Parts: sequence; structure tokens; C-alpha cells
Amino acid sequence: MQPHTAKISKRVVDAFPIPQAGETVLWDTEIKGFGVRVYATGRKVYILRYRRGQQQRTLTIGTHGSPWTPEQARTKAQVLLAEIITGGDPASDKKAERQAMTVGKLIDAYLADGPATKPAKRASTWKADKSNLERHLCPILGSRLADEVSKADAAKAIQAITDGKTARTVKTGPRGVARISGGAGTARRTRITAAAMFAWGIEHELIKTNPFAAIKLAAAPLKERDLSPAELRAIWETLAVHEAEHRINPTFADGIRLLMLTGARKSEILGLRWSEVDLGRRMLTLPPERTKAGGKTGERRIRLSAEAANILARRDHSSDGDQVFPGLKGGQHATGVLRPFKRVCKAAGLSGVRIHDLRHSYASALASNGVSLPIIAKALGHSGTRATERYAHLGDDPIQAAAAQVADLVFNATQPANAA
Repeated sequence: MQPHTAKISKRVVDAFPIPQAGETVLWDTEIKGFGVRVYATGRKVYILRYRRGQQQRTLTIGTHGSPWTPEQARTKAQVLLAEIITGGDPASDKKAERQAMTVGKLIDAYLADGPATKPAKRASTWKADKSNLERHLCPILGSRLADEVSKADAAKAIQAITDGKTARTVKTGPRGVARISGGAGTARRTRITAAAMFAWGIEHELIKTNPFAAIKLAAAPLKERDLSPAELRAIWETLAVHEAEHRINPTFADGIRLLMLTGARKSEILGLRWSEVDLGRRMLTLPPERTKAGGKTGERRIRLSAEAANILARRDHSSDGDQVFPGLKGGQHATGVLRPFKRVCKAAGLSGVRIHDLRHSYASALASNGVSLPIIAKALGHSGTRATERYAHLGDDPIQAAAAQVADLVFNATQPANAA
């Protein structure tokens, strides 16, 4: 079979056919040994093939797409060829680097270089990943060679985190401490983060295996609570009392009210900027990086009721800052709403209520009033209806009413005309 050859460009690579099985290689006509390997999965990887003595070696440059364009891959191939001509062996160097890659070094590389390769991932998510990896995974496996970590080793590490063996208190400054607890929830999140990190390491030729990918954990128990209209009213009225008595900061009170009226996430409301608010159109427009599914859905638009718009209209907009709910430090938004929220719930006679339950209750109210799942998903900022399907059972009342109407029609149609 004749080899596939062409001057490699984005147009050529994008149009190159995907093989039915296995892989094919398209070789560049200008740089010897430079090519793109195309897999049946659709993945396209830039490579450089060269000889070192009697051995032929293939070096992976990177996957087609962000950040590797044909031009960047071509430049990298030229740099590598110059190194080879002067006696270097980049394939052996990469192998040695991979063999010396510990889990700790992989964590450092992932946290340092990962954000540039995953631009849609939010800064808050990277912060959570850093905590899971550095505070829980690294103490257990940090010194181990990444490619020598087995599935059993990974499972034992996750079990240790579940059992709280990484729990400790760490000083974060002259007067600050962080209490690291571990537990099942932390273990679940660490497993997901570790699997993503190892997958990233494989993609960037730092390691070869992903021991966390196949670990199965029990699903997290659902904690959502569907607040009744009476319970929501109790929270609303207690907020007013606490605010009138100066027992809650108005910033927190208004933030909680908006969470109740929009179904938005806590970070979406407390991090709100005036540049994201359009009171004339009664809409909030959040950029992709400010919302969980922004990488898939783009901008998130939150429609405001008249009451929600009034809450924003009465907020102080006279300061120079852009934060709608400013914190104590300039340029930052308010934090620490959970404690006053718990006090309000306790005063309202409610126990076991999480602030996220306000979002759940908002969606439940929509479902109970017959709003379709696609509309609820749009209102919540979900990328699809799968995450919204948990509310489907709450829409049964309109369906049951419709079924009763059909039964009534059928029943009446089967009665004798002269029936009493």
C-alpha cells in the first residue's frame, strides 16, 4: 500500500479520513519523519519518526487540537530533528523522564500546565482539584512512581481517604489553620480528580497507565431536600425579621433571597458583578467561566422575576467596585453565607437544610407546575436534561390529572345513553 503523503496543514488533517479499524499515518512531504497518526476513534496525533543507529524510533509530539496545531507540531518536529542531528535522543529522554515521574511530580505538572490545556475548566474547580491532590493523594502516593501505581494501590489510597487517614490540621498562616477531614465525599472527589490527572498525563506522554480509571465507588447518597412552600415562606419571613433586628448582614440576606428566587448556584449569585446585570431586561448574563457547565453551554442567562429585579435594584451601586455582593476585602465578593443561613433556618424551625436545597426546591416547584425538563434544565444552567431527570417524578401530578381526564372520557363513553 502506498503511504499517505501531503503537506500537513489544518485543512488536510481535518479532512483526512478516519480508518475503519486500527490506525493510518499521513506523512508530511516537507519534513522527513514528521506525520500525523490517525486512529479509528478519530484521535489524531502528531509524531516524529527517526533512526538512532540501527533502531527506528517514534516520538509523540501531541494530539491534534488545542494546543497542538499543525504549525506548532511542525516547529516542534524541526527542533527535535536539530537535537537528533547533534546526537540527542528525545525518545530515550522522554522514556527516562517518564520512568522518573512520581505521583507528586505528576500533581505538580498537572496543576501548573493543566489549566492552559483545559481553558473551559473554572478556576474554582482547579482550586478544589489542588486541595484534593495535595492534601489527600500526595501524602499517600506522592513518592511512588506514577507508572508503578497499580489499581490495587489506587483503591487502597481511596479507601484510606474514606477512612479519614489523611485528616489533619494544617497551619495556613500566622493565625490561620485548615482542618482537613477526609471521608467518603472527599474520597469520591479525589478519585475523580486523580483519574482526570492520570488521563491528562497519558495524553501528554508523561505516563502510560491510569490506575484510577476503573475504580468503582458507591454512588453518593442524595441529600437534596424539597422544601415546601410553607418552609420557603418561613425562611423568607425569618430573613426579614433578622435583617430588621440587625442579626444578619443585608448582603447575605439579599443573596439568600436571590438564591430562592432564581435557583442559581451559590457562587453564581454571591460572585455576581454589576456588569452581568441587566435590570432593564430583567436578566443576568454570566460568562462561561462563571458557571459550572459553561464549557459546554457558553453564556448562562438567568431570567429575573420582578421581585428578584427589585432586590438587585435596591443594592448599593455607588461604590467603584463591580461586585454586587462585595466582601470585606476590596475587589472580592462576600463569603461565609452558610453560617448565617443555618442560623436563619434554625430560627425558622427547620433542621437539616442546606443552602443548595434552595436550588433543588426551585427546580421542584417548576416540575410540580408542569414545566418540561428541557425548560428546567435551561433555567438551572444544565448542559442537558440528564442532571434534571431527578425532578421528573415531581411532575407526576399534571400527568395523573390528565390520565384521570382520559379515564373519565372513556368511562362516560361506555355508559348507556339512558343511564341514570
